[in-house]
Amino acid sequence: MAKTEKDYGQLAAQIVELVGGKDNIAHAAHCLTRLRVTPKDLSLVKLDEIKKLGVIGAQSIGDQIQVIIGNDIDLVYDAFVNASGVSREAVIDENLDPELGKKKGIKEILGSIFPAIVSCVFPILPALLACGLLQAVVLLLINLHVLPADSPTVATLTWVYNVAYYFLPVLVAYAASRRFNVKAAMALLMGLILVYPDFVELCKQGAGATIPNPGGPPTIIPGTGNAGFLFGMPIYPATYSNTIIPIILCVFVMGYIEKFLNRIIPKSVRFVFVPLLELVIMLPLGLLVLAPIGARLSSGFAGLLIALFNSPIGKVLIPIFCAIYPFIVITGLHFNLMAVGVAIGSRYGKNPINHPAGFLFQYTQAAACLAVALKAKNADRRSLALSCAFSDAVPGISEPGMYGITFKYRKSLYAAMIGSAVGGVICALLNVGSYAGGPPNIFTFPVFINPAPVPNAMADLRNIIIAVVVAAIVTFVLTLVLYKDEEADRIDAQG
Repeated sequence: MAKTEKDYGQLAAQIVELVGGKDNIAHAAHCLTRLRVTPKDLSLVKLDEIKKLGVIGAQSIGDQIQVIIGNDIDLVYDAFVNASGVSREAVIDENLDPELGKKKGIKEILGSIFPAIVSCVFPILPALLACGLLQAVVLLLINLHVLPADSPTVATLTWVYNVAYYFLPVLVAYAASRRFNVKAAMALLMGLILVYPDFVELCKQGAGATIPNPGGPPTIIPGTGNAGFLFGMPIYPATYSNTIIPIILCVFVMGYIEKFLNRIIPKSVRFVFVPLLELVIMLPLGLLVLAPIGARLSSGFAGLLIALFNSPIGKVLIPIFCAIYPFIVITGLHFNLMAVGVAIGSRYGKNPINHPAGFLFQYTQAAACLAVALKAKNADRRSLALSCAFSDAVPGISEPGMYGITFKYRKSLYAAMIGSAVGGVICALLNVGSYAGGPPNIFTFPVFINPAPVPNAMADLRNIIIAVVVAAIVTFVLTLVLYKDEEADRIDAQG
């Protein structure tokens, strides 16, 4: 695909000519990946010639010619408008295509869930990647003793790189509004409601707290049991910062509510009453039903995991848990695993499940991204994959790699899952566990050092490094074999 402004202009001019010239264009618009041209006379269009222009593809659907561009569609459309003189149109929904709008069965619906999640996060990857890489820089400066850990500059940079993750529901709301055809301002408002400081504080008071106490039982701070009331009904005390599923559910439902309200409310008063009624309807749905679903799933999952691990088949579950960990992370269920670690660690003296799985996840994701970068011919994809590999490996920020590479190009995800399972087998056989908390990244491997005065205090650290290296190598090799750049081009073309 062309990259300079001149090349975009040249491509657009060639498309104009091959669709029959300016006088043959009745209408032109675009979706997330395709230029959509409606010619006056289809017989004048040279579709086979358009396919030879270096675009991803071209097709005729009904009375429309669709030129599949991919991620550069905005720039190509701007050049096409300038070259053809047609009126500029807003971005349209890709699902308006007849073949995409047909009814889907259960299999198709279930298969579209994770792509939908990815599409709600992919547009905000630059912000997540920027904050992740800033965190890596800060950690490097501290560990290289360029800046002291208690430096005021470090304190400022720390809260700055946490911004994107604290307000993740707000960023996701913006991307989800595009996916589900909701007014961006209303979606953003719903995201802001979930992370409003007063609400967050009420949630903390409602949930209470359990504070680990080394050498003794944890300190339990009782909660009120709710985060206030709405129409007489208690609000579930869940904290939604760093989560994505609750806001995606909310915006998904908002799409139907907004469409319904636009249909029944007269156009003359729609501007005022649609947003008001949408907010009034979404408040109880969002705060009492939709947003708590993800939180309750997390709590239930944590309890189930503890019960299963304490059962006779506990050790067998470790490789399986490691393999499916990407799905646990993408749905946000991993946020409740701190409680799992505390509960299992207090019984066995170390945490042999979520920390090993977390480290294996980070480095198999990094290996998969690195392999994609080596095979990718598209410069943008290669650059993104390399950045994601670094983000996974150094600061331990997995979102860019998950949403930008592995969950988008599924075969790299499968390779990472197999690699994690292999690493999980090693961890189970060698009884690997961590002795402290902390997010998995290159600087937190010491959590596997046994603080007790024992001869083999470094055994778990040595064994987790072995497991991570083997898992990463398996993932890297499998990704090189399974990943096909041509398939990635088609995935990008489909949006």
